[in-house]
Amino acid sequence: MILYILYSIVVLYLIVQIWQLQALFRYEVYNDFQTLQNEDPSVFPQISIWVACRNEEKNIEHCLLSLLDLNYPKDKIQILIGNDQSTDNTRQKILDVIEQYSKQSQYSESKTLLQLIDILDDDSGLKAKARVMAQLDKHAIGEYYLITDADVVVSPNWALGLLGSLSNEMGVASGTTMVKSDGIWGWLQEIDWAYFMGLLNLISFSGIPATAVGNNMIMKKEAYWETGGYGKIQFSITEDYKLYSEICKKGWKWNNVMSPQVLAFTHKIEGFLPLLHQRKRWLSGGKELPWYWWILFGIYGLFYFITPLLLVYNFKIGLAFWMLKFILQMIQINQIYRFLGQQSPPTYKHLLYELYMFLVTVSTSIFFLLPAKTIWKERKY
Repeated sequence: MILYILYSIVVLYLIVQIWQLQALFRYEVYNDFQTLQNEDPSVFPQISIWVACRNEEKNIEHCLLSLLDLNYPKDKIQILIGNDQSTDNTRQKILDVIEQYSKQSQYSESKTLLQLIDILDDDSGLKAKARVMAQLDKHAIGEYYLITDADVVVSPNWALGLLGSLSNEMGVASGTTMVKSDGIWGWLQEIDWAYFMGLLNLISFSGIPATAVGNNMIMKKEAYWETGGYGKIQFSITEDYKLYSEICKKGWKWNNVMSPQVLAFTHKIEGFLPLLHQRKRWLSGGKELPWYWWILFGIYGLFYFITPLLLVYNFKIGLAFWMLKFILQMIQINQIYRFLGQQSPPTYKHLLYELYMFLVTVSTSIFFLLPAKTIWKERKY
């Protein structure tokens, strides 16, 4: 009886994989980027870009320079940088970029282009990035709010791509973020981000609200303030999902986009333990997700516990299950890379990624159940 249950879970996992694959080949995304690109820039709407940063002295300059390089009129951009009580040289790095850019002639076109906001302790009950957003929104003057992080570099068409992802009835949209880094540890995380970001897009494409990526998202001003803003939303360690879900609850449609125009790049997590803390933070915030998400998480996680047992019981059957899963997964990842305009990983990277998936999934499952607090940006939650 137990054996039949184990087989059933693995078969269910493969069915989900097949569903994902067929959805991937049917995938179409709403993105009016080309129309916007051909419009007169003088009619572009005002946008406010929110950047949360804490102890990002190594990354903040690259992030801000990529935002200043956007294909968008400078007089229509407001970049709000929330310095969340950094203890390193982050604040000075921000001031250096502001000073450097202020010396350029085009800065006179927009005195509000770059604004540093020092985040203060308050009695709102909010923490971390949610508190940063709740203090930045008071300064936002745009018709659309775009959010990214200090360790992210965006493409020149990022703003236009996100704007093109919102139809009239859509209140929130999310782009795709990948890790871009050299070395084995870096490209393993690159494949991991691409794979799971692709799955989020497929779930959204299937008509089920998924979540936004907090370092690559856009929302209409009207949709944001209908929720009351971050100051009125109950705190969650995954503030991006919380805001996304609250906007959807107000009746707004959503969009998760997989295209080169909305592709952004973040840095790898250094070290295995910090990676586990990142995953535990995601899962902790995901406790508010609907029940069917947790069934999906369970199916994914159990595969890596059950299949090794099947290999011991019947090696040929266990290996057949694992090989089928690997092939389906590889096809999906390659297709996701093509949607994003990136070169597909060679087969040996897929093989190493499968080992990575096994190690990270099993370790994360165990770590999530441990009573240890989540550490993120040198704070405990």
